[in-house]
Amino acid sequence: MSWHGFDSRAWRVVPLVSFGGILVSAIAIVAVGDPILLVTHPFWTVGRVACIVAAFILGAIAYSTERKDLVSLMAPLFAIIIFVIGDFSTGPMMQVLFAATITFLAMRVEK
Repeated sequence: MSWHGFDSRAWRVVPLVSFGGILVSAIAIVAVGDPILLVTHPFWTVGRVACIVAAFILGAIAYSTERKDLVSLMAPLFAIIIFVIGDFSTGPMMQVLFAATITFLAMRVEK
């Protein structure tokens, strides 16, 4: 099954990008020798950007399906609100929770 240019397995890119970015951030922080749960560490920016990119990928996949999923279409907006303009802690816990949420949404779009 193909979605207007996307393979039916394209949803797998969403967790790969989001959790991959978080993992790269964690490995970089450990490699430097800093504590991994330091929320304000600048290396966590890689995880934030990866979550935003994964949300846009999810939005593109959701837009290309015949059955439009409103929540998945709004995922990029949620990512911008949470990670860019929101007054939330955007540390590792928020990144992991957001990545898990968009992974669930990506699996739901695939069905």
